[in-house]
Amino acid sequence: MKAEQYNKEIESLVRRIRFKSLPFDEKQMADRLADRVKRPVVISYAGKENPVWKYLSIAASIALLLTIGIFLIDKKPEQKLVYYETTAVPDAKTKITLPDSSVVWLNANASLRYPREFNRQIREVEIKGEAFFEVRKDEKRPFIVQTDGIGIHVLGTTFNVDAEPEKTEVTLITGKVGLYKNENRSQTADRILSPGERAIFYKSENTLRVSTVRPENTTSWITGKFIFRDSSLEEIMQELQRAFHVKIHIGNDNLRGQTFNADFTGKETLDEILSILQISARYKIEKERGEIFLK
Repeated sequence: MKAEQYNKEIESLVRRIRFKSLPFDEKQMADRLADRVKRPVVISYAGKENPVWKYLSIAASIALLLTIGIFLIDKKPEQKLVYYETTAVPDAKTKITLPDSSVVWLNANASLRYPREFNRQIREVEIKGEAFFEVRKDEKRPFIVQTDGIGIHVLGTTFNVDAEPEKTEVTLITGKVGLYKNENRSQTADRILSPGERAIFYKSENTLRVSTVRPENTTSWITGKFIFRDSSLEEIMQELQRAFHVKIHIGNDNLRGQTFNADFTGKETLDEILSILQISARYKIEKERGEIFLK
């Protein structure tokens, strides 16, 4: 009897309890969850035998699906663009897939700023350092890469950019790109590049210089492959210092003018390449304060 009376008192107490809703900003929560979708956290499970990791990964997958659903429901066309900025760590390359499925490879220490979503008129990103772009073609929305001093306009193509403080290099692999100095507000490009051409914009002089190069060497920092044909030692060292981001000095004019045919397709290190070339060029290698001197 006492038990029945006790249960009735508990039921009466529960009915009188009222829970107060916590404040909830649906839009803010949707934006935060959408941000996690666009920039997922990578977790290494190596060495984690505890089965709890299995259930955490399942829970994360469910949360990811819920996030996508909320993002699609709450998405509004009047929302302002949200930007990401990604910087590649030293001695590493970073691959980024943009909202339009274009792909960008960042070389060490390079940084890319891009929106979470492109608008309907234009696709625009900003780059510092070296990056290789594989741009998805979209005739209705031109793709623009902004650097400090020059803009690169494309529709769909592959090209390499190295935007440094004193100069910007643009090398075209496929397609066409238009180069616009910052003060150029017209529809006419300062220069149109064709495949195999490299343009160097010198900021202090505000000038563009264009030369012909071997396109395959432009992406050597990604592929690890170099092909030199009747190339002077000076030209070879320019490619190597660009790819490995190190300053290489040549001691005399006789060394600079020597020409070589060489293929490096086994992803050799810089030290290995210099040692192989040393057999023919007969130079001495010295290193000081992170720079290389050939004498």
